Amino acid sequence: MATLAGVWSAPPGGAATRAATPTGPFTISTVPPLVPAFASNIPNYVVHCAGAPTTQIVTSQTAKVGGTKFKGPVTLSEPLIAGQDVQVTGGGQTYSIRCLPADFPVYSTVVSGQPQAPGYLVGVDNYAIAFDNNGVPVWWYPDKDSLTSPWDAKFLNSSTIAWNDWGGSYELHSLSGQLVGTVGGGSVPLDFHELTRVRNGVYLGIMDVTRNCPAIPAQCVNLSSWGLSAQSRIIDNVIVEFNASNKILWSWSAADHLNLATENANWRDQFPDVIHMNSVISDGNGGVIFSARHLDAVYRVDMKTGAVTWKIGGTSDPNSLAVGGDQYANVFSGQHFAQLLPDGTLTVQDNGSRENRQPRAIRFALDPTAKTATIVEQVSDPRAAPAFCCGSAVKLPTGDWVADWGAGPYVTELSPQGVPQITISFAVGFSYRADILGASVRSLRNGMDAMVPPLVVTG
Repeated sequence: MATLAGVWSAPPGGAATRAATPTGPFTISTVPPLVPAFASNIPNYVVHCAGAPTTQIVTSQTAKVGGTKFKGPVTLSEPLIAGQDVQVTGGGQTYSIRCLPADFPVYSTVVSGQPQAPGYLVGVDNYAIAFDNNGVPVWWYPDKDSLTSPWDAKFLNSSTIAWNDWGGSYELHSLSGQLVGTVGGGSVPLDFHELTRVRNGVYLGIMDVTRNCPAIPAQCVNLSSWGLSAQSRIIDNVIVEFNASNKILWSWSAADHLNLATENANWRDQFPDVIHMNSVISDGNGGVIFSARHLDAVYRVDMKTGAVTWKIGGTSDPNSLAVGGDQYANVFSGQHFAQLLPDGTLTVQDNGSRENRQPRAIRFALDPTAKTATIVEQVSDPRAAPAFCCGSAVKLPTGDWVADWGAGPYVTELSPQGVPQITISFAVGFSYRADILGASVRSLRNGMDAMVPPLVVTG
């Protein structure tokens, strides 16, 4: 490495050359450049170094780089490889700089406020990616075997990330990227939309089951009111609670419990996929709550009786809760991700798919006794367009919303007033959902270091 005027450098076989004592704040710059630009309060960075023979690291003052301390300002050129991290300590703080692979999804981040989430997990273009709350990738895993991105990537616990493998099961990966197990598959072929952990070793999921019609007449659905056959063969959605041994503990068929001819009003052109469940959760009180996109409705089912106890959206029936506080006649259009909060309110991401309106995140106060669902909060992002699919909206305990607006480029955290605090956008592709980090940034960085050992600078 050549000696540069005004810096410390360490040429092979030679001594460092001393420059004037530096003054001013500690700074770091690199070639290729740091992303984001250096700021003393941002601890994590990436560089697009893949394909470059070396990454140049320049500090303004004495620094420890890759475990070795250099006096005075320093310039180093190091062969950083894809996924590899180098730590730089100076000014009393330690900073992480990690090399992005050449095929890493093209993204951009704008921090415009004070994000409250610790970070965000997404699946884009064959990568599962964890961003910190500065919008910097701190962990990723390339699933090259997937047909598309690691779908429905989520934390099952602080050490396990799961995603659908498009083969009827969910893969379970450690933070170091190792495949540590699968959930579903075999006798429990899971739909790709949902897996939720009910308790240790017990899960909820969805199975797509084509009804055996007309061979078994009882499995036929009368859709003559749609101009279709009175013995229509549909794709049923069956909610299953099952354990790690793939033993089904409880199941519920939508076709057996709903009058689908009257439930579906706006998505009849999607036959035979007339239900299209996309989320299911346990309410912790003997019920499950699910969202059905092609019914434009969210339902609660009593697990003991199998009865629908309430419904929001879709066509009106005796189980419907009257929606208050909404400006639209149809509260949902292609909605996703119905979630029950600890205070008993319900959040839903409404895509606005067939209503030509922006997607929005909605929170309802529920009163099943009075048969009402009152909107107490809703936010939207004017940059997001109506989305034909996908998306999520998470209400943080601290007040903000984290929304993936579905089939579009944006993942945003917004204040309760709808003001963006951070925006992560993708040039190509989109994430099915955005999950909140369920592991610390330090643990995620350690997992990356287990995949690619950090750079050690020796002289």
